[in-house]
Amino acid sequence: MNTLDLSTFHAFKEQLHEIGISESELNDSHFNSSLCYLQEYGLPLPKHEEWKYFPLTKIVQKKYVQEFKVSKTFQASSFVPYFPDAIHIIMVNGYPINLNDISSIPGLEINIQKRKNAVIDDPTKNPFPHLNRIVSFEELYVRFTEEYKSDIPVHILHIISNETENPILVSPTISINLQSNAKALIIESFHADDVQDALINSSVTIVAEEGSTLHHVIIEQDLGTIAQVYNCHSTVYSHAIVQDHVIVSDSNTVRNTITGSLLDKQATYNIYGVVSGDKKSLIDNHTIVDHIAPHCESNELFKHVLSDNSTAVFNGKIYVQKDAQKTNAYQSNRTLLLSPTATINTKPQLEIFADDVKCSHGATTGSVDEEALNYLRSRGISRSVALNLLTEAFIGEVIQYLSYEPLKDHFEGNALLKNKGQ
Repeated sequence: MNTLDLSTFHAFKEQLHEIGISESELNDSHFNSSLCYLQEYGLPLPKHEEWKYFPLTKIVQKKYVQEFKVSKTFQASSFVPYFPDAIHIIMVNGYPINLNDISSIPGLEINIQKRKNAVIDDPTKNPFPHLNRIVSFEELYVRFTEEYKSDIPVHILHIISNETENPILVSPTISINLQSNAKALIIESFHADDVQDALINSSVTIVAEEGSTLHHVIIEQDLGTIAQVYNCHSTVYSHAIVQDHVIVSDSNTVRNTITGSLLDKQATYNIYGVVSGDKKSLIDNHTIVDHIAPHCESNELFKHVLSDNSTAVFNGKIYVQKDAQKTNAYQSNRTLLLSPTATINTKPQLEIFADDVKCSHGATTGSVDEEALNYLRSRGISRSVALNLLTEAFIGEVIQYLSYEPLKDHFEGNALLKNKGQ
Protein backbone atom coordinates (compact mmCIF):
# COMPACT_ATOMS: atom_id res chain seq x y z
CA MET A 1 0.00 0.00 0.00
CA ASN A 2 1.45 3.37 -1.08
CA THR A 3 1.95 5.94 1.67
CA LEU A 4 2.65 9.68 1.78
CA ASP A 5 5.78 11.19 3.30
CA LEU A 6 5.03 14.55 4.96
CA SER A 7 8.64 15.21 5.97
CA THR A 8 9.54 16.39 2.46
CA PHE A 9 7.47 17.57 -0.50
CA HIS A 10 10.01 17.49 -3.33
CA ALA A 11 8.83 14.10 -4.60
CA PHE A 12 5.24 14.58 -3.51
CA LYS A 13 3.76 14.83 -6.99
CA GLU A 14 5.28 11.44 -7.85
CA GLN A 15 3.82 9.95 -4.65
CA LEU A 16 0.37 11.27 -5.55
CA HIS A 17 0.67 9.93 -9.07
CA GLU A 18 1.47 6.49 -7.66
CA ILE A 19 -1.72 6.43 -5.59
CA GLY A 20 -3.83 7.27 -8.64
CA ILE A 21 -4.23 11.07 -8.76
CA SER A 22 -4.87 12.14 -12.38
CA GLU A 23 -2.52 14.27 -14.48
CA SER A 24 -5.12 17.02 -14.87
CA GLU A 25 -5.40 17.39 -11.09
CA LEU A 26 -1.62 17.39 -10.68
CA ASN A 27 -1.32 20.13 -13.33
CA ASP A 28 -3.88 22.42 -11.70
CA SER A 29 -2.37 25.87 -11.10
CA HIS A 30 -3.68 26.19 -7.52
CA PHE A 31 -2.41 22.70 -6.68
CA ASN A 32 1.04 23.58 -7.98
CA SER A 33 1.07 26.91 -6.17
CA SER A 34 0.42 25.19 -2.82
CA LEU A 35 2.91 22.43 -3.62
CA CYS A 36 5.60 24.99 -4.42
CA TYR A 37 4.98 26.71 -1.08
CA LEU A 38 5.35 23.41 0.76
CA GLN A 39 8.48 22.52 -1.17
CA GLU A 40 9.96 25.89 -0.19
CA TYR A 41 8.82 26.13 3.42
CA GLY A 42 7.77 22.62 4.44
CA LEU A 43 5.84 22.04 7.65
CA PRO A 44 6.91 24.12 10.67
CA LEU A 45 9.84 23.10 12.81
CA PRO A 46 9.37 22.88 16.61
CA LYS A 47 11.12 26.25 17.06
CA HIS A 48 8.45 28.04 15.00
CA GLU A 49 6.72 30.51 17.35
CA GLU A 50 3.22 29.70 16.07
CA TRP A 51 3.71 25.94 16.44
CA LYS A 52 6.13 25.47 19.33
CA TYR A 53 3.63 23.63 21.57
CA PHE A 54 2.16 21.35 18.91
CA PRO A 55 3.82 17.88 18.46
CA LEU A 56 4.53 18.28 14.75
CA THR A 57 7.72 16.21 14.80
CA LYS A 58 5.81 13.16 16.01
CA ILE A 59 3.06 13.70 13.44
CA VAL A 60 5.32 14.32 10.45
CA GLN A 61 7.56 11.31 10.97
CA LYS A 62 4.69 8.90 10.25
CA LYS A 63 3.90 7.52 6.80
CA TYR A 64 0.23 8.09 6.05
CA VAL A 65 -2.21 6.31 3.81
CA GLN A 66 -4.24 8.86 1.88
CA GLU A 67 -7.94 9.15 2.85
CA PHE A 68 -10.00 6.34 1.38
CA LYS A 69 -13.59 5.18 1.10
CA VAL A 70 -14.64 2.44 3.51
CA SER A 71 -17.06 -0.42 3.03
CA LYS A 72 -19.07 0.17 6.21
CA THR A 73 -22.37 2.01 6.32
CA PHE A 74 -23.05 4.66 8.94
CA GLN A 75 -26.18 6.15 10.49
CA ALA A 76 -26.26 9.62 12.02
CA SER A 77 -28.09 8.26 15.06
CA SER A 78 -24.98 6.28 16.02
CA PHE A 79 -23.08 9.44 16.89
CA VAL A 80 -23.45 12.04 19.62
CA PRO A 81 -24.41 14.87 19.56
CA TYR A 82 -27.30 13.71 17.38
CA PHE A 83 -30.32 15.88 16.59
CA PRO A 84 -33.09 13.98 14.78
CA ASP A 85 -34.55 17.10 13.14
CA ALA A 86 -31.26 18.23 11.58
CA ILE A 87 -30.25 17.91 7.95
CA HIS A 88 -27.44 15.36 8.23
CA ILE A 89 -24.46 15.20 5.92
CA ILE A 90 -22.39 12.13 6.76
CA MET A 91 -18.76 12.44 5.69
CA VAL A 92 -16.57 9.36 6.10
CA ASN A 93 -12.84 10.10 5.82
CA GLY A 94 -13.70 13.36 4.10
CA TYR A 95 -16.17 11.89 1.58
CA PRO A 96 -19.93 12.58 1.83
CA ILE A 97 -21.78 9.29 1.54
CA ASN A 98 -25.45 10.27 1.76
CA LEU A 99 -26.01 13.30 -0.50
CA ASN A 100 -28.48 11.35 -2.63
CA ASP A 101 -30.61 10.74 0.46
CA ILE A 102 -30.99 14.43 1.37
CA SER A 103 -34.35 15.80 0.28
CA SER A 104 -34.50 18.92 -1.88
CA ILE A 105 -34.96 21.98 0.34
CA PRO A 106 -35.78 25.43 -1.09
CA GLY A 107 -32.84 27.77 -0.76
CA LEU A 108 -30.29 25.06 0.09
CA GLU A 109 -27.77 23.62 -2.34
CA ILE A 110 -25.42 20.79 -1.29
CA ASN A 111 -23.08 19.09 -3.73
CA ILE A 112 -19.53 18.00 -4.44
CA GLN A 113 -17.52 20.17 -6.77
CA LYS A 114 -13.97 20.52 -8.02
CA ARG A 115 -11.92 22.97 -6.03
CA LYS A 116 -11.66 26.31 -7.82
CA ASN A 117 -9.93 28.76 -5.52
CA ALA A 118 -6.36 29.25 -4.42
CA VAL A 119 -5.41 28.93 -0.75
CA ILE A 120 -4.93 32.38 0.79
CA ASP A 121 -3.16 31.37 4.02
CA ASP A 122 0.42 32.47 4.58
CA PRO A 123 2.45 29.24 4.15
CA THR A 124 5.17 30.50 6.50
CA LYS A 125 2.67 30.69 9.38
CA ASN A 126 0.09 28.01 8.59
CA PRO A 127 0.98 25.58 5.79
CA PHE A 128 -1.76 23.05 6.64
CA PRO A 129 -4.42 24.54 4.32
CA HIS A 130 -1.84 24.13 1.55
CA LEU A 131 -1.30 20.50 2.58
CA ASN A 132 -5.06 20.05 2.42
CA ARG A 133 -5.09 21.53 -1.09
CA ILE A 134 -2.49 19.18 -2.53
CA VAL A 135 -4.25 16.02 -1.35
CA SER A 136 -7.90 17.10 -1.63
CA PHE A 137 -9.16 17.91 -5.12
CA GLU A 138 -12.89 18.18 -4.39
CA GLU A 139 -14.91 20.04 -1.78
CA LEU A 140 -18.30 19.82 -0.17
CA TYR A 141 -20.16 22.93 -1.33
CA VAL A 142 -23.03 24.23 0.82
CA ARG A 143 -24.94 27.30 -0.36
CA PHE A 144 -27.86 29.09 1.34
CA THR A 145 -30.07 31.66 -0.39
CA GLU A 146 -32.69 34.02 1.00
CA GLU A 147 -35.30 31.36 0.21
CA TYR A 148 -33.90 29.13 2.94
CA LYS A 149 -36.31 29.56 5.86
CA SER A 150 -35.54 26.52 8.01
CA ASP A 151 -34.57 26.92 11.67
CA ILE A 152 -33.07 23.45 11.91
CA PRO A 153 -29.31 23.01 11.54
CA VAL A 154 -27.28 21.42 8.80
CA HIS A 155 -25.24 18.89 10.78
CA ILE A 156 -22.04 17.67 9.10
CA LEU A 157 -20.84 14.50 10.83
CA HIS A 158 -17.15 13.85 10.16
CA ILE A 159 -16.57 10.14 10.77
CA ILE A 160 -13.01 8.83 10.76
CA SER A 161 -12.79 5.10 10.04
CA ASN A 162 -9.77 2.95 9.24
CA GLU A 163 -9.94 -0.57 7.85
CA THR A 164 -6.15 -0.87 7.62
CA GLU A 165 -3.35 -0.96 10.19
CA ASN A 166 -1.69 2.16 8.76
CA PRO A 167 -2.20 5.71 10.04
CA ILE A 168 -4.44 7.62 7.65
CA LEU A 169 -4.49 11.21 6.43
CA VAL A 170 -8.02 12.61 6.19
CA SER A 171 -8.54 16.00 4.51
CA PRO A 172 -12.14 17.26 4.67
CA THR A 173 -12.70 20.35 2.53
CA ILE A 174 -15.84 22.46 2.83
CA SER A 175 -16.95 25.68 1.16
CA ILE A 176 -19.95 27.49 2.71
CA ASN A 177 -21.67 30.39 0.97
CA LEU A 178 -24.50 32.51 2.32
CA GLN A 179 -26.11 34.73 -0.26
CA SER A 180 -27.57 38.11 0.69
CA ASN A 181 -30.00 38.01 3.64
CA ALA A 182 -29.73 34.22 4.10
CA LYS A 183 -29.75 32.81 7.64
CA ALA A 184 -28.40 29.40 8.62
CA LEU A 185 -26.93 27.20 11.36
CA ILE A 186 -24.21 24.64 10.62
CA ILE A 187 -22.84 22.13 13.11
CA GLU A 188 -19.65 20.19 12.40
CA SER A 189 -18.87 17.30 14.72
CA PHE A 190 -15.94 14.89 14.54
CA HIS A 191 -16.19 11.22 15.51
CA ALA A 192 -13.59 8.45 15.71
CA ASP A 193 -14.89 5.04 14.64
CA ASP A 194 -12.45 2.66 16.32
CA VAL A 195 -9.42 4.53 14.94
CA GLN A 196 -6.17 4.73 16.87
CA ASP A 197 -3.93 6.69 14.52
CA ALA A 198 -4.95 9.37 12.05
CA LEU A 199 -4.29 12.97 11.10
CA ILE A 200 -7.37 15.03 10.24
CA ASN A 201 -6.47 18.19 8.32
CA SER A 202 -9.68 20.12 7.73
CA SER A 203 -10.10 23.21 5.58
CA VAL A 204 -13.31 25.26 5.73
CA THR A 205 -14.03 28.56 3.96
CA ILE A 206 -17.08 30.70 4.65
CA VAL A 207 -18.39 33.64 2.63
CA ALA A 208 -21.22 35.63 4.22
CA GLU A 209 -22.70 38.10 1.75
CA GLU A 210 -24.56 41.30 2.62
CA GLY A 211 -27.14 40.95 5.39
CA SER A 212 -26.64 37.22 5.93
CA THR A 213 -26.25 35.40 9.26
CA LEU A 214 -24.40 32.18 10.02
CA HIS A 215 -23.94 30.39 13.33
CA HIS A 216 -21.21 27.79 12.89
CA VAL A 217 -20.45 25.28 15.65
CA ILE A 218 -17.34 23.05 15.63
CA ILE A 219 -17.44 20.10 18.07
CA GLU A 220 -14.20 18.16 18.62
CA GLN A 221 -15.14 15.63 21.26
CA ASP A 222 -13.99 12.09 22.03
CA LEU A 223 -11.31 12.03 19.31
CA GLY A 224 -8.96 10.05 21.54
CA THR A 225 -5.46 9.75 20.12
CA ILE A 226 -6.35 11.13 16.68
CA ALA A 227 -4.56 14.39 15.80
CA GLN A 228 -6.86 17.12 14.50
CA VAL A 229 -5.71 20.24 12.62
CA TYR A 230 -8.74 22.39 11.83
CA ASN A 231 -8.60 25.52 9.67
CA CYS A 232 -11.53 27.86 9.06
CA HIS A 233 -11.61 31.30 7.42
CA SER A 234 -14.68 33.54 7.18
CA THR A 235 -15.13 36.50 4.86
CA VAL A 236 -17.87 38.81 6.18
CA TYR A 237 -19.55 41.52 4.12
CA SER A 238 -21.77 44.49 4.99
CA HIS A 239 -24.39 43.93 7.72
CA ALA A 240 -23.57 40.20 7.77
CA ILE A 241 -22.92 38.22 10.96
CA VAL A 242 -20.75 35.13 11.35
CA GLN A 243 -20.40 33.42 14.72
CA ASP A 244 -17.94 30.55 15.15
CA HIS A 245 -18.32 28.43 18.25
CA VAL A 246 -15.56 25.93 19.14
CA ILE A 247 -16.14 23.14 21.68
CA VAL A 248 -13.29 20.75 22.52
CA SER A 249 -13.21 17.93 25.07
CA ASP A 250 -11.81 14.41 25.55
CA SER A 251 -9.45 14.80 22.62
CA ASN A 252 -5.72 14.31 22.86
CA THR A 253 -4.19 16.57 20.19
CA VAL A 254 -6.11 19.43 18.59
CA ARG A 255 -4.95 22.54 16.76
CA ASN A 256 -7.59 25.03 15.58
CA THR A 257 -6.87 28.07 13.43
CA ILE A 258 -10.03 30.18 13.23
CA THR A 259 -9.84 33.45 11.29
CA GLY A 260 -12.18 36.09 9.95
CA SER A 261 -11.98 39.17 7.73
CA LEU A 262 -14.52 41.99 7.99
CA LEU A 263 -14.50 43.46 4.51
CA ASP A 264 -17.38 45.94 4.53
CA LYS A 265 -19.09 48.30 6.96
CA GLN A 266 -21.40 47.05 9.71
CA ALA A 267 -20.04 43.50 9.52
CA THR A 268 -19.89 41.40 12.69
CA TYR A 269 -17.66 38.43 13.46
CA ASN A 270 -17.70 36.56 16.78
CA ILE A 271 -15.68 33.60 18.08
CA TYR A 272 -16.62 31.70 21.23
CA GLY A 273 -14.76 28.71 22.59
CA VAL A 274 -14.93 26.15 25.40
CA VAL A 275 -11.99 23.83 26.02
CA SER A 276 -12.09 20.97 28.51
CA GLY A 277 -8.67 19.32 28.81
CA ASP A 278 -7.57 16.34 30.88
CA LYS A 279 -4.90 13.61 31.06
CA LYS A 280 -2.05 14.71 28.75
CA SER A 281 -4.15 16.46 26.14
CA LEU A 282 -2.90 19.42 24.13
CA ILE A 283 -5.53 21.83 22.81
CA ASP A 284 -4.06 24.66 20.73
CA ASN A 285 -6.36 27.49 19.54
CA HIS A 286 -5.14 30.28 17.29
CA THR A 287 -7.51 33.02 16.18
CA ILE A 288 -7.18 36.04 13.91
CA VAL A 289 -9.79 38.75 13.43
CA ASP A 290 -8.91 41.26 10.71
CA HIS A 291 -10.90 44.51 10.76
CA ILE A 292 -10.50 45.98 7.30
CA ALA A 293 -13.63 48.14 6.94
CA PRO A 294 -15.02 50.82 9.29
CA HIS A 295 -18.01 50.48 11.62
CA CYS A 296 -17.51 46.77 12.26
CA GLU A 297 -17.65 44.69 15.44
CA SER A 298 -16.03 41.52 16.77
CA ASN A 299 -16.37 39.66 20.06
CA GLU A 300 -14.16 36.83 21.21
CA LEU A 301 -14.39 34.77 24.39
CA PHE A 302 -12.52 31.53 25.11
CA LYS A 303 -12.77 29.61 28.37
CA HIS A 304 -10.57 26.68 29.40
CA VAL A 305 -11.12 24.11 32.14
CA LEU A 306 -7.90 22.11 32.54
CA SER A 307 -7.12 19.15 34.79
CA ASP A 308 -4.44 16.44 35.18
CA ASN A 309 -1.40 17.16 32.97
CA SER A 310 -3.31 18.85 30.18
CA THR A 311 -1.99 21.84 28.25
CA ALA A 312 -3.90 24.50 26.38
CA VAL A 313 -2.74 27.28 24.10
CA PHE A 314 -4.64 30.43 23.21
CA ASN A 315 -3.06 32.79 20.70
CA GLY A 316 -5.58 35.43 19.68
CA LYS A 317 -4.84 38.35 17.36
CA ILE A 318 -6.99 41.31 16.44
CA TYR A 319 -5.86 43.57 13.62
CA VAL A 320 -7.52 46.96 13.08
CA GLN A 321 -6.41 48.35 9.74
CA LYS A 322 -5.96 52.09 9.16
CA ASP A 323 -9.30 52.50 7.35
CA ALA A 324 -11.25 50.55 10.00
CA GLN A 325 -12.40 53.56 12.02
CA LYS A 326 -15.27 53.16 14.52
CA THR A 327 -14.26 49.54 15.17
CA ASN A 328 -15.53 47.75 18.28
CA ALA A 329 -13.36 44.72 19.09
CA TYR A 330 -13.27 42.71 22.30
CA GLN A 331 -11.24 39.66 23.23
CA SER A 332 -11.03 37.66 26.45
CA ASN A 333 -9.44 34.37 27.48
CA ARG A 334 -10.19 32.91 30.93
CA THR A 335 -8.80 29.68 32.32
CA LEU A 336 -9.72 27.54 35.29
CA LEU A 337 -6.94 25.21 36.44
CA LEU A 338 -8.18 22.17 38.37
CA SER A 339 -4.71 20.67 38.80
CA PRO A 340 -1.30 22.10 39.76
CA THR A 341 0.18 20.26 36.77
CA ALA A 342 -2.23 21.69 34.17
CA THR A 343 -0.81 24.47 31.97
CA ILE A 344 -2.20 27.36 29.94
CA ASN A 345 -0.12 29.39 27.49
CA THR A 346 -2.11 32.47 26.55
CA LYS A 347 -1.20 35.36 24.28
CA PRO A 348 -3.99 37.84 23.49
CA GLN A 349 -2.82 40.51 21.04
CA LEU A 350 -4.04 43.77 19.52
CA GLU A 351 -2.52 45.61 16.57
CA ILE A 352 -4.35 48.86 15.92
CA PHE A 353 -3.58 51.22 13.02
CA ALA A 354 -6.74 53.36 13.32
CA ASP A 355 -7.27 56.09 15.91
CA ASP A 356 -11.06 56.06 16.49
CA VAL A 357 -11.78 52.61 17.89
CA LYS A 358 -12.96 50.79 21.01
CA CYS A 359 -10.83 47.71 21.61
CA SER A 360 -9.93 45.60 24.61
CA HIS A 361 -8.23 42.31 25.31
CA GLY A 362 -7.16 40.33 28.32
CA ALA A 363 -6.54 36.99 29.97
CA THR A 364 -7.12 35.59 33.45
CA THR A 365 -6.00 32.31 35.01
CA GLY A 366 -6.96 30.88 38.37
CA SER A 367 -8.01 27.86 40.38
CA VAL A 368 -11.37 26.93 41.88
CA ASP A 369 -12.71 29.31 44.50
CA GLU A 370 -12.15 27.28 47.67
CA GLU A 371 -14.63 29.41 49.62
CA ALA A 372 -17.40 28.64 47.11
CA LEU A 373 -16.35 24.97 47.06
CA ASN A 374 -16.46 24.72 50.86
CA TYR A 375 -19.85 26.42 50.94
CA LEU A 376 -21.29 23.79 48.57
CA ARG A 377 -19.68 20.95 50.52
CA SER A 378 -21.15 22.32 53.75
CA ARG A 379 -24.55 21.81 52.16
CA GLY A 380 -23.91 18.07 51.80
CA ILE A 381 -22.65 18.15 48.19
CA SER A 382 -19.68 15.93 47.40
CA ARG A 383 -16.43 17.49 46.22
CA SER A 384 -16.74 16.09 42.69
CA VAL A 385 -20.32 17.32 42.27
CA ALA A 386 -19.41 20.71 43.73
CA LEU A 387 -16.48 21.02 41.31
CA ASN A 388 -18.74 20.19 38.41
CA LEU A 389 -21.28 22.80 39.50
CA LEU A 390 -18.62 25.49 39.72
CA THR A 391 -17.01 24.59 36.41
CA GLU A 392 -20.40 24.40 34.69
CA ALA A 393 -21.12 27.90 35.93
CA PHE A 394 -17.72 29.01 34.65
CA ILE A 395 -18.31 27.82 31.09
CA GLY A 396 -22.02 28.65 31.11
CA GLU A 397 -21.41 32.15 29.77
CA VAL A 398 -19.97 30.70 26.57
CA ILE A 399 -22.59 27.95 26.21
CA GLN A 400 -25.33 30.57 26.37
CA TYR A 401 -24.19 31.95 23.02
CA LEU A 402 -25.24 28.73 21.27
CA SER A 403 -28.30 29.61 19.21
CA TYR A 404 -29.76 26.08 18.89
CA GLU A 405 -31.59 25.08 22.06
CA PRO A 406 -31.10 21.28 21.78
CA LEU A 407 -27.35 21.86 21.40
CA LYS A 408 -27.32 24.25 24.34
CA ASP A 409 -29.23 21.73 26.44
CA HIS A 410 -26.78 18.98 25.47
CA PHE A 411 -23.75 20.89 26.74
CA GLU A 412 -25.48 22.40 29.75
CA GLY A 413 -26.10 18.85 30.97
CA ASN A 414 -22.54 18.42 32.25
CA ALA A 415 -21.46 16.67 29.04
CA LEU A 416 -18.12 18.50 28.92
CA LEU A 417 -17.00 18.41 32.50
CA LYS A 418 -17.90 15.04 33.99
CA ASN A 419 -15.38 13.80 36.51
CA LYS A 420 -12.97 16.70 35.94
CA GLY A 421 -10.74 17.55 38.84
CA GLN A 422 -11.72 14.66 41.10
